[in-house]
Amino acid sequence: MINAVVLAGKALGPENDPLVEYAGVNNKALIQIAGKEMIHYVVEAIAGSSRVGRIAIVGLSPERELDFSRPVEYVPARGGMFDNILVGVDHLLKQESVTPLILVAASDIPLLTTEIVDHFIDACLALEADVYYSVVERSVMEDRFPGAGRTFVRLRDGSFAGGDLLMVRPLVLEINRQLFRELMASRKSAWHMARLLGLGMIVHFLTRSLTVVQAEEKASQILGCRGKAIISPYAELGMDVDKPPQLDIARRILEGEHQ
Repeated sequence: MINAVVLAGKALGPENDPLVEYAGVNNKALIQIAGKEMIHYVVEAIAGSSRVGRIAIVGLSPERELDFSRPVEYVPARGGMFDNILVGVDHLLKQESVTPLILVAASDIPLLTTEIVDHFIDACLALEADVYYSVVERSVMEDRFPGAGRTFVRLRDGSFAGGDLLMVRPLVLEINRQLFRELMASRKSAWHMARLLGLGMIVHFLTRSLTVVQAEEKASQILGCRGKAIISPYAELGMDVDKPPQLDIARRILEGEHQ
């Protein structure tokens, strides 16, 4: 059974994030879409999976009294994204010391479904690695969400957007902890990530000379653990809500489904 951490972020002001001003809330996870909080769709997609056991939400208080179909555990936020992953993982490990893999999800992918969660978990379990990161090929994203404003990294065998599901072995989070923290903070910028990984990665990034497999191998060598990119056929994994137009797309789709 795979346990899961859902990152609910932290309170933000409009000076930090124009999306929260547009939506009228101070936490992206609580943005209303078709009468439900954005995080509700993410948690319910994960909760519907028979492969998932416990679910820990980092960054929300139980006093919010959100209505989920399964019990969840609430964990106070610690800081940035990587630190919040750590605090969620630590919470799960306190009561269950043997947890080989943990699913990590952002709370801003409201189009996530249980089918997508199951596909990602099964794809990860079919491969031997320590960190699994979801990516979506450009044509898949643009066919499903034309004009969504996603950012793509160009490799030799295609252009890819990062997804918002990953799976990790808890022990590897202790390896190169500071580098992991900086990579998480730079996850929206392929250039910054390449810079953190060294001169060789910068050269490959500029010349677009790496394939997906070669990029996995290079990153694994630098990070000291085995990494695998899971190329997903589901564009919804890459459709995180960062800007008002992306929120409008998610609302249009989900409100249409609930009519």
